Parts: sequence; structure tokens; C-alpha cells
Amino acid sequence: MKLDKSKPLLLILFSILICGLYYGTVNAKTNDTPPSFEEEIIKGKQLTPLESQLMSFMTGLMVSEPKQAVEFWIFGVKGAVQYAMLSPSLRKQSRSKFEETHWITGQSSPSVSNFRFTKVEKLSESKMQYTVEYDLWASYGDFGGGQKIIIVEKNLEPFKEYWFISSITMQFNPWEAFTPAETVLK
Repeated sequence: MKLDKSKPLLLILFSILICGLYYGTVNAKTNDTPPSFEEEIIKGKQLTPLESQLMSFMTGLMVSEPKQAVEFWIFGVKGAVQYAMLSPSLRKQSRSKFEETHWITGQSSPSVSNFRFTKVEKLSESKMQYTVEYDLWASYGDFGGGQKIIIVEKNLEPFKEYWFISSITMQFNPWEAFTPAETVLK
């Protein structure tokens, strides 16, 4: 492409564009994650229609009972619902991993079935701990089971009271997939 030097304004604009692209590329950090919807709203940014739709979806999933947060997370095998059940800090911590997996958090085989709550413990007025056990199976065999310990907390902001998952812990199992938000113990 040959630039016409008789048009200095075009040359200046093109130079600014190239410098801006270079500066942005050189200074971009590999672990930078885009700000969350909550951060964008706090900054006063106008959301796009798609961002508004996603924010409405996530707001609609805010639950009023702690057990509901765990149940939604369990049945939300497609990652977007599981992500929506997380605390704001756990969302921020795990967002890039969810994006890397294209929001897919399960696997086809072995699959998880027969979820059951085996222990419920009230840690405080705004914090509950659930122990959930489940089976791992496939058409070609039984892979035993697993257990997750899920802590659910209540957001205590006025007019924004809902329950969210603040911690998910499980023991490592080579046959089991886990979500980016889980802490896997070896």
C-alpha cells in the first residue's frame, strides 16, 4: 500500500493508529482479564445489548435460599450457570479459566449422577456448608464416586441480599472433571 504524502492529515492519523496498536500490543499483559459486568457498571460504562442480556440472566439467577445456589450449580453443568452461582471474588478469580474452556465445565464420560446432600452445617447466620456426594459412571463401567464441600454465603448489601458460592473443595480424582472455580486437593 502506497501512502499519498500530499495528504498530511491522513498520514498523521495512520501514524497514530499504528503507534496505538503497537503500544497496546506491547503493554498488554498476558493475564489481563476483561473487567466483569459488575466492574463496568460501577465505572458507569454503558453495557451493550448482549452484555445487558447476560447481566439480566445472571441477576435472574440470584437465589434467596442457600441450598438453591448449590442445586443450581450442580445442575448447571454448562459453565455459564455455574459461573453465575459464584461470589463476585470467585468469578473474578476463575473467569479467565471459564473463558479458556469456552464455558464448558463437564465431560461426557464418566458422567456425574445421583447427587445427594450428606451434610448441612450452619457456620453463621450468613454462611452455610454443604457436603455433596455423587456417583461417577459410564456405560462401560463404574468409576466410584466423589464428594464436594461447598460453602455458600449471603450477600449482605442492602437490597441485594442473595446467596452465592464462595468456595468449592474436592479431592483429586483422575476420572472426574472439575470447574475452574474448584479447589482440588491432591
